[in-house]
Amino acid sequence: MHYLVTGARGFVMSVLVKELLTAEPDATVTAVDLHAPDDVLTSYLGADEGRVRFVRADVTDAGAMADTIRARTPDVIIHGATVTHDASTERRDPERFIRVNVGGTTNVLDAARRTDGVRRVLLISSGAVYGCSPEQSLTEETPPAPDEMYGISKVAGELIARRFSRLYGLHVPVARLTKMFGPMERPSSGRAVMSLPYHLAAAAVRNRPLRITDRTPRAGGDWLSVTQAAQALRLLAVTEGEGTRTYNVSRGIRTAVPELADLFGVEMLQVPTGTADADMDPGTEFGKNGIYASDRAQRELAWKPTDLKDQVAEYVAWAHRHPDFFPADR
Repeated sequence: MHYLVTGARGFVMSVLVKELLTAEPDATVTAVDLHAPDDVLTSYLGADEGRVRFVRADVTDAGAMADTIRARTPDVIIHGATVTHDASTERRDPERFIRVNVGGTTNVLDAARRTDGVRRVLLISSGAVYGCSPEQSLTEETPPAPDEMYGISKVAGELIARRFSRLYGLHVPVARLTKMFGPMERPSSGRAVMSLPYHLAAAAVRNRPLRITDRTPRAGGDWLSVTQAAQALRLLAVTEGEGTRTYNVSRGIRTAVPELADLFGVEMLQVPTGTADADMDPGTEFGKNGIYASDRAQRELAWKPTDLKDQVAEYVAWAHRHPDFFPADR
């Protein structure tokens, strides 16, 4: 199987590329990204790097995407190139979310439908589409209610994917990701805000407490390791059958912040808001900050995430082997 993965240098997509190569010894990957691969990525892929062809291309460039997809003739495309939410970016350049997340998705789908071989495009979306929904437990049928440009752009991408599927017969399943953590999370051009588990891993590596606001210990969330998510995404990419369904990829279980910190073996220190590493509002645990039911993915893909304790242990071990991911000033 030959996969083409966009955003391949990013957090989730880089782990997915490794999962594809590890799970399928005969798989090859065209890894498309705005930036060239660095030593961090090639080291992470290890001996499997030889089955990867890296291509620098911008998903907002329709011609470049059409040329790349036509030249590489993939069997399946996994479209993960995105700009994630960041309040300062949203205020400074709101159009960027539309340009990359909506325009890029349209370009990839349009290039795919013009080929003879590509019949399946997995679209990586986000629970941000649930936005300010008042519901605390979200299923795939929960109406979208995006409350930021990122979520708005993700809803638009999903609707465009659905329309392409109906117009051209493409299979375009959609994966909505919960709060992700794990190996390869790092600041990038598309990811400016790091997860709470990233900050906990940094505290564990630096052997210091996590500085939090006074309200954070009352908060919680639905966290999932990227290595577990990658397994579900690979299955979604290759599964035949209904090709337009949406799947929450999550644990579907709330974990309180103190419980999560205990799993990381990190103490928490309450400090003023301006000096905190992390701040979570317990009054916003609904919509995009709620719990995403993953029953559909677990049932239809025969996928079940491991215990959170094991997911955290895997990440902490990786973090100690890669301390450079956690600079002391973050």
